Amino acid sequence: MTAAGGTQSFNAEAALHALTLACADLGLNRSGATRLGPVGDNATFLLPSEHVVARVAWGSAALDRVKRELRVSAWLAAQGVPAVRVAAVPGQPVTADGRIITFWEEIPSAQQASTREMGALLRRLHALPPPPDGMLPPFNPFIRQQAHVDQAVNLSEADRHFLLDLIAELKAAYARLRFHHPAKAIHGDPHRKNLVRDANGTTLMLDLERFSVGPPEWDAIIPAVYHRIGWYTADEVAAFTAAYGWDVTTWDGFATLARVRQLRMTTWLAGRTGREPRLLPEVRLRIATLRDPSVARTWTPGT
Repeated sequence: MTAAGGTQSFNAEAALHALTLACADLGLNRSGATRLGPVGDNATFLLPSEHVVARVAWGSAALDRVKRELRVSAWLAAQGVPAVRVAAVPGQPVTADGRIITFWEEIPSAQQASTREMGALLRRLHALPPPPDGMLPPFNPFIRQQAHVDQAVNLSEADRHFLLDLIAELKAAYARLRFHHPAKAIHGDPHRKNLVRDANGTTLMLDLERFSVGPPEWDAIIPAVYHRIGWYTADEVAAFTAAYGWDVTTWDGFATLARVRQLRMTTWLAGRTGREPRLLPEVRLRIATLRDPSVARTWTPGT
């Protein structure tokens, strides 16, 4: 069950094919498999008969990152921090058709966490002692951004060059930032679909692939960025800030880091346009926002 998986050929059908092969080898019932969310560098499927969620990574180059996710889950469990847990499927991660697959316990009736719940869980995460040496890589907010731009389809050359130039500009600006907090274990992508509330009211972290050692400001900035693009109200941001215990917007590096975050949200979406042309208008709107941040624009969530 090997092939040269790659991002250009990675879509929902390719991911489901790999999952079908893996389930056949493992004796898992994949009937009724339901895709959860969009396909990016990963595709996620619920296997209802098994009560597990399968996460299919795009190719063999993702192997180290996937292994790290498994280690992070075990570390968080040892620290008593609520997070998605690895399912009792042997031999993980599994390779099938050049894709890397892991299996996770289903979280029934999961709902998006409130901003207050998000702030409380991130405060708890950022208070943890350092992880074991070598377990986490240093944080890099620009990882795969150029690759996503390269994969984008039907962007104008002007927009493509703008994004590449902005990546270079913000890399330099990011290197000059002086963070308010010392580096910690951070989630790396704690957006509103990656922090959920289960049926018992417990807030948990999902999607552990971007865990790293870096500035807590990166995790804490998301609600304020969402307010900028029309996804959160001022009251929701205030609830996060009260629970987290610090207002990231008072830090003098806020504007730069928020722009880095918005760039990442834009390039990630752009990288999906080859298989999802419907995203082009939204990508163009986000680029227009980055060109002129003074103009208020509402981005479309859930794409």
